Amino acid sequence: MSDADSRGPQVAPAEDLYRAIHVPDWWDHRVDPPRVRSFAFKVDSPFSVNVASMIGLDGAIHHLQQVLHCPEGGIVCFNTGVARSFGFDARHERDPDYPDNEAHAHVYYDGSPSSRKRAAKSLAEKCRTAHPPSR
Repeated sequence: MSDADSRGPQVAPAEDLYRAIHVPDWWDHRVDPPRVRSFAFKVDSPFSVNVASMIGLDGAIHHLQQVLHCPEGGIVCFNTGVARSFGFDARHERDPDYPDNEAHAHVYYDGSPSSRKRAAKSLAEKCRTAHPPSR
């Protein structure tokens, strides 16, 4: 059984995903609205996201502020199919720390370690800021 076989079901390519970004250095504040830096996609694999159609932006903001306790953080949005084209694989999986969040998914990187930096940069360029961070 491959690593991909042990993962949860794939998120549909048409779905959008919300990624909460609460590390200040992961934002480029030189532009308005601030843009996410590629570092947000190259540190952890998998990284957590929420399926936008299941949680909605208001729900994602509530999760960021009230559940994760990061009121200063922001949220970016990207498309699952676009992320998959860069080697990222979104899988609908429960978060063991917050099992009541049914919108949670993990995003794995399946490319080579040497190509991860380029893939993370490509994904960051495709993100839009859905909820800007506090400065």
